[in-house]
Amino acid sequence: MEFLGFLVIGFVIAILILPFVALAKANRAKRGVEDIAKRLSSLENELCNLRPQTVSVVLPAAPVATAETRVELVPPSEPAITPAPAVSKAESQPPPIPQELLAAKPLQLAKPTKPPINWEQFMGAKLFAWIGGFALFLGIAFFVKYSFEHNLIPPELRIAIGFIVGAGLIVGGLLLKRKENAVTAQTLCATGILVLYAVTFACRGYYHFAFFSLFPTFLLMTLITAVAFLLSVRLNAIVVAVLGIAGGFLTPVLLSTNQDNPLGLFGYIALLDIALLALAQRQRWNSLPILGAIGTVLMQIAWVGAFFVPEKYFASSNRVLIFMGVFVGFQALFLAAAAWAKRTGKANTTLFGCAIGLAAVAMLSAFYLLSFQALARQPALLFTYLFVIDLGLLALSLTERRLVVVQVLAGVAAFIFLGAWTGSYLTIGHVYTALGFY
Repeated sequence: MEFLGFLVIGFVIAILILPFVALAKANRAKRGVEDIAKRLSSLENELCNLRPQTVSVVLPAAPVATAETRVELVPPSEPAITPAPAVSKAESQPPPIPQELLAAKPLQLAKPTKPPINWEQFMGAKLFAWIGGFALFLGIAFFVKYSFEHNLIPPELRIAIGFIVGAGLIVGGLLLKRKENAVTAQTLCATGILVLYAVTFACRGYYHFAFFSLFPTFLLMTLITAVAFLLSVRLNAIVVAVLGIAGGFLTPVLLSTNQDNPLGLFGYIALLDIALLALAQRQRWNSLPILGAIGTVLMQIAWVGAFFVPEKYFASSNRVLIFMGVFVGFQALFLAAAAWAKRTGKANTTLFGCAIGLAAVAMLSAFYLLSFQALARQPALLFTYLFVIDLGLLALSLTERRLVVVQVLAGVAAFIFLGAWTGSYLTIGHVYTALGFY
């Protein structure tokens, strides 16, 4: 029965993978023929556009000398010097340019048209290659699960095989890094990254190996994320970068010990954001900042919901400052990235939108702090936090003048915040402090 199970798994994988490989090769050959035909057609169009226009030019007839030629005999000692015939001023000027040439319009090359999306290529090569890579990953996962349930392979050997398979897929993808095998190489590398993440988590979460304690496992998963970023640059594959971002943000979730360590957690998230922002800036992948901003906000919300709630909160200035630093710090990070992109001429609306989104989340966190009465009775701390958030938005609106409306909305939000605090917590002792901030 065990041998039959292996045969069934191998047969299913072969059925899923081999047709995709055949389709990819067939579409690659067809695509090559189409590319050659397009290149020939474009060359013919360029030759037709570059062919000069033929214009008949009638030049004036050259003057014919009618004077008789006189020949005289001179002594040998005195050579005859014949003066050059005089040329009139009208004859020395070049012929006039015909009006047909002056009226002719300059030649213009045909603008290259943007090629339409080749849905046949996408469906026949890329989509099926990605599905094949995912099927390969599922096959490996089911094989591992089958070996777990039937105890076919010792746990240490299972983990070793998993790491070898993941590394082998990445190496195979790098060896296939050619233009005609680009999709296959990206698929293999992406599948290898997924396998390495899964095996690393299994070492700690399922087998509880002594070596895979919290710190070594965290370092290993961070290394896998860095490898994913490097592979995405080398292969020019955004899908590998997306997998690296997903694995990077899932690492602290998968390795969570339910202990509050905001400095370690958000220090790691900040490094991850810096890496993905630099990668997006280098490769012009505008979707990466969106993923980074979404992952950062989700981590902030998860941390606040788990460790900064009224029933667990205790009045500690350090804890409150860490809370404020978490939200203001990531707002400043994305604002700095947007300003740097503007300075280097690579600004895009996506990055500015992410910076505005992080600032909006920071503004909402100020409203959340109003639910803590102990904090609400410290207006200087709350209003300073709100002032710093508004200052960041003001800097953003000055960097990109089209975003002045953002500062207007920030002013409205600050007005609502100050009104809510005034209506609920204003006392005689806080009048002058409140007036100063107003």
